[in-house]
Amino acid sequence: MAETPVIYLFHGDDQPAIRGAVAALHGKLGDVTTADLNTTRFETSPTIDALRGAAQAVPFLSERRLVVVSGVSKAFSGAEVRPRFLEFLVDVPQSTALVLLEPPLEDKKKKNKHWLLKWAEAAGPRTMVRAFELPQGPQMAAWLQTRAKELGGELRPQAAAALGQLTGGDKDAGDREIEKLLAFVAYQRPIEAADVAAVSLTSGEQGDFFALIDALSAGNGARAMQLLQELLPERDSLGLFFGLVGHFRLLLQSREMLDGGKGDKDIARQFGIHPYRAEKLAAQARRFSLGALESVYRRLLVLDEEIKTGEMEADLAMETFAASLSAQAA
Repeated sequence: MAETPVIYLFHGDDQPAIRGAVAALHGKLGDVTTADLNTTRFETSPTIDALRGAAQAVPFLSERRLVVVSGVSKAFSGAEVRPRFLEFLVDVPQSTALVLLEPPLEDKKKKNKHWLLKWAEAAGPRTMVRAFELPQGPQMAAWLQTRAKELGGELRPQAAAALGQLTGGDKDAGDREIEKLLAFVAYQRPIEAADVAAVSLTSGEQGDFFALIDALSAGNGARAMQLLQELLPERDSLGLFFGLVGHFRLLLQSREMLDGGKGDKDIARQFGIHPYRAEKLAAQARRFSLGALESVYRRLLVLDEEIKTGEMEADLAMETFAASLSAQAA
């Protein structure tokens, strides 16, 4: 019989999927009341003694306890504290499921594997490692179609592609858009690409991702900051940032196509997106030179690295990016 894991290392950008995995473990503890009594969550960096106390506690009317903690790779990375933390991990009893929530720990470009990931992979069956990556492109479109089906509706492939381009890898935003679109079609017919154009792509100034891109493209720093403050409460900051990265990647590719003599229809066909979306992309791409877009995209990759290494929060990274882009345009 396979040994039940004690340490669960969940790392990545797909926060909805991570929340679902934690919820599944929570659901195995019994009814809601019993599960809550046997669950301890640390949102900020705890001490090792606090972690040890929570992990060593005896479960109440349940076979196991659940301890969920975020950001240990940064909190216990120092040379003095790391050995003590790893010693604690070895001592976690079988009666506890310790879940470590982390940003992406694996970077294929780097030769040296992250210390926590290296330890977890060498720890044997007591440890489960799962990477949760945000879906992009066709993967996001497929997820949106599956989600629409779960909610009792149907999303046509072209509509899924258009909505996927709009939301990037932000599942929470995609979920909200699907619910809005299903209400729009009254659950009576499949959602078409025209519905996405009518409902999602022209949703107005409040919380408008395209308005944010327009403001950034025009170098309007004050407007970009205002739109960011409207968007951040509505969307997961990591998902929004990676949506921004994905959008500027498309702008860069669109600029290359425009410079090669292609037009809006070619962009729509190349990326499998709605013509309205292609028209917006082309218009925004024309505001930049190819060199400027390459510079912008390199800046986003630097910020991406700083987010993944814990040097900067995603919301601050977007504000920094908005300020630097506005200065560049000025």
